[in-house]
This record gives sequence, C-alpha cells and structure tokens, in this order.
Amino acid sequence: MKKSLLHSMKISACMIQRILQITCLLTIVGLFNGCEYLFPSLRSDKVTVDEAAVFLDKHKGDPDVILIDLRSKQEFDSLRIENSINIDFSKPDFPETTGKLEREKRYILVDQNGRKSAMAFELMKEQRFPKIHYIIGGINEWIKTNYPVQK
Repeated sequence: MKKSLLHSMKISACMIQRILQITCLLTIVGLFNGCEYLFPSLRSDKVTVDEAAVFLDKHKGDPDVILIDLRSKQEFDSLRIENSINIDFSKPDFPETTGKLEREKRYILVDQNGRKSAMAFELMKEQRFPKIHYIIGGINEWIKTNYPVQK
C-alpha cells in the first residue's frame, strides 16, 4: 500500500512538472505572438493596405522606414499618405534617384493602383535594396479602405 502511494506521488510529481513545462512553453509562444502585435513586421514583398497601415502606424517617426509615393508631383501634391515622400517613377532619372538611397532602410512603395510599384520594386531589388515592399492596390485601395490621406 505504501509503495502504491509512493508510486502515485511520483507520477503526480512528474505530471505536475510536465504541466509546468507545457505552461511555460505556451507562455513563451504567447509572448512571441504579442511581440508581433507590438512590433509588426512585413513578411512579404507585397503587402495589403491593412498590413502597411499597421506597420506605418507602429513605425511613425522611425527614420529607417520610408514610404515612397511613385506618382507624379501633381498627384502627390493633391493627395498623399501622411509622411510619404515623392519620387516620380515616370521620370527618366528614377533609377539614378533610387540608387542614391540608403540600402539599410526599409522602403514601402505606393502608386495609384499597384502596377508601377511592382515595376519599381523589381528595379530596386536589382539595385540590391534588401528591405523593400509595395502596397497591393496602391493609394486607390488605401482610400477605398478609408485610411487617412493628406490633401
């Protein structure tokens, strides 16, 4: 009887230890998932407006995150996403202009509908920019989703 009780206590201690290990593991996994919320990352070259909006909001004021609007100066001046800069993709000096940008920064490209962004993305990849993304659907999708713009 004493041996059976001792055996049961050992099993219970092992079970408690196992439960604590699993609990710790789940807590660690939960913390990492929380980090993704607090510090979102862009995991794809192509990002949705929702992904871009969350990322840009979390990195507002970060000098290492640059939103480049590829539309003409007139389009940019009439309507743009806050804190974006304008580099007109249709200008012949676009490759030269982007070639002068700092490679270690993260760039997010936006245009009217996403087409020029995809082309500019390819060009900048060839120029060896490691952290570059473009917004699917462009500023049209941004507006359609009711994200704020500056006029």
